[in-house]
Amino acid sequence: MNIIQLQYLIDVGELGSFTDAAKKNGMTVPAISISISQLETELEVSLFSRSRKGVVPTTEGKRVIQHAVAILKTVDKMKYDISLSKNIKHGNIIIATIPGMVQQVINTTLEFRKMYPYINVQMVEGDTAVVLDHVKNGHADMGFVSFGTNNHDETLNWEPVMRDEAVLVVPKSSALQFNNSISSDDIKNETIVLYNDPYAKIIAEKLFLDDLTNRIALITNNLDALLQMVVHGNAITIATNYIVHSMPSHIRNKVVTISINENTTLFNYLWRLTRKNAEVSNIIEQFTSNLLSDLKRN
Repeated sequence: MNIIQLQYLIDVGELGSFTDAAKKNGMTVPAISISISQLETELEVSLFSRSRKGVVPTTEGKRVIQHAVAILKTVDKMKYDISLSKNIKHGNIIIATIPGMVQQVINTTLEFRKMYPYINVQMVEGDTAVVLDHVKNGHADMGFVSFGTNNHDETLNWEPVMRDEAVLVVPKSSALQFNNSISSDDIKNETIVLYNDPYAKIIAEKLFLDDLTNRIALITNNLDALLQMVVHGNAITIATNYIVHSMPSHIRNKVVTISINENTTLFNYLWRLTRKNAEVSNIIEQFTSNLLSDLKRN
């Protein structure tokens, strides 16, 4: 079988007529009929019930048509990806990102440059306000921030990359690792370090209630320092999934993540930001696609 035969098959199934399928494809009716017959012989099934009123897919025919549609969609995506590749030869990408995404951006950049060696990637690291400012003023082509669903800057395009869930990260040496969920009572007398992020702070305030200032040993944007405190200082921290995904494997293997019950009503996303009314280039779209694939794979 071939792609053309599969297209004829889909057209006959949709139109219910060899004649109409022939007209659509600029072919003769016998040519369409022969193509379908060849498929039936190859698959050893009857694909259509034929009558004077037209043709109707058999049960097997419906299944084959479903597979054919999926195959042609994959072929179309392949053609689209190739067309993107042809247009992505040279260029620059400037990315502004919050610290928690730095390692993931680096990982994607390393893989991206294997495919497109003449693409230069520059990265600016900063808090949410810095990322917003760089994208708004055209100093960055796109930015990545962790944010809720409200109070978005309307001068920017906000596209959700992935939904975030906050979890408690504890060392494997902690007795908490055996908990399926965590409440504020479970973490009394624990050493707590916190990532300097508005979303993490909101979760901390809910989880630690009124004792927030007495419980925090360290607040920092330095992810390495945070992880060192957890792994070697027996501290615990709150992190979102994308931060956990970006941890080096040797660190990730030394910690356990636990669901935080109090977080169930708070929705947070990792967002990609671009300027409104500014064309997003093929380079940016392909890099974002690769980044999303990397995040899902992790």
